[in-house]
Amino acid sequence: MARGRVYIEFRTSKLEKYYREQRERERVWGKVVARKYVEAVNLLKAVDHPSDLSAFSQFEYEQLREDRKGEHALKLGYRERLIFTVRKGSDALIARIKEVSITHYDH
Repeated sequence: MARGRVYIEFRTSKLEKYYREQRERERVWGKVVARKYVEAVNLLKAVDHPSDLSAFSQFEYEQLREDRKGEHALKLGYRERLIFTVRKGSDALIARIKEVSITHYDH
């Protein structure tokens, strides 16, 4: 398997559009989360395995549990996180960007 090669696929065309078009992602998520979304996807493309993401503390990588078992998350903002899954392809890992989830905290 090639080193530093995680292929990316997007669950929806909108998620791919947000990755490619700065204006659209900033309109939806604001500048900070929009910037971190692209940084997170690019970082995911560059690592050998998603577990390598734990070295980048600013994203607070975690493997999700319970009803989200098999999914992974990278923190993009105070409430926003990038949710993705990973599977083995023929010559590399494939990460599927599923959503940008917004956690609602009740205080």
